[in-house]
Amino acid sequence: MLRVARFLSAPLLLLAIALGVLALTSKPAQPAAVLSSFADQPLVIAHRGGKGLWPENSLFAFERASALGVDMLEMDLHLSSDGELVVIHDSTLERTTDGAGPVAALSLAQLQALDAGYRWSADGGQSYPYRDQGIRIPRFAEVLDGFPDMPKVIEIKVADVGMEALLCDALEAHQQRDLVIVGSFYDRSLQLFREQCPGVATSAGPGSVRMLVALNWTGLASLLSPSYQVLQIPERHNGMHVASPRLLQNAQARGLNVQLWTINEQADMRRLLDLGAHALITDYPDRALQVLGRSTQLSALED
Repeated sequence: MLRVARFLSAPLLLLAIALGVLALTSKPAQPAAVLSSFADQPLVIAHRGGKGLWPENSLFAFERASALGVDMLEMDLHLSSDGELVVIHDSTLERTTDGAGPVAALSLAQLQALDAGYRWSADGGQSYPYRDQGIRIPRFAEVLDGFPDMPKVIEIKVADVGMEALLCDALEAHQQRDLVIVGSFYDRSLQLFREQCPGVATSAGPGSVRMLVALNWTGLASLLSPSYQVLQIPERHNGMHVASPRLLQNAQARGLNVQLWTINEQADMRRLLDLGAHALITDYPDRALQVLGRSTQLSALED
């Protein structure tokens, strides 16, 4: 028994030293520039422009969400066959347009010839009010041009095709580096973007979220030095409760802005805001604005 204790003492001592060093050197996240103007007010983020209210990821949706008074627009990026960043969620066209096949197989001109309002219905397919209304898949540059002052959450949907550099170049060209949060479900894509576009706010990738959850569970969350500024998580994932009160508290202590997705019911919105969520990412931004006591009337739209 004494021999076992001696055998374990050295590794345990090294572990204790390592944890002590981490505790002394860990640093919280730096505040994201895009969030600096909001103070401490809870934010309403229109998921894909508010896909429960109008055709998702379209200029039409972004215009309406902006006129509604949301704080941020959320959108998704893919790459066309001729190397243009386009705003669409799925890797294929069938769910939201009258086209078919992979987004990456079509040129920008071919993608923009499709009807991006074709499939949207609020009544389960009994009516399609946005068909043949000229709604199309936008170029990312069109969104930047059309909403130059609007904060945005941008998700890179495809890794290993050079989107990170194209996104950074676009943000630089439109002088919107401080108006975005960039996220992805690919950790390597986020790491590459951070290297290519330092200073632009990013959210935690899946590996970083798992690390935070593990540190939270072991009581070691104070050791975390985040390379990101925003934590975007669901309340639950695969049956596991992710957004626990303790996780939110520890994330906030590490300087992270906690944004919950995709929250569509007002009872859940109220509960999560009471829990300490900084922002709600929702398909129904009108509901979130109502919960916060803010106006749900569309302001005048420009022609």
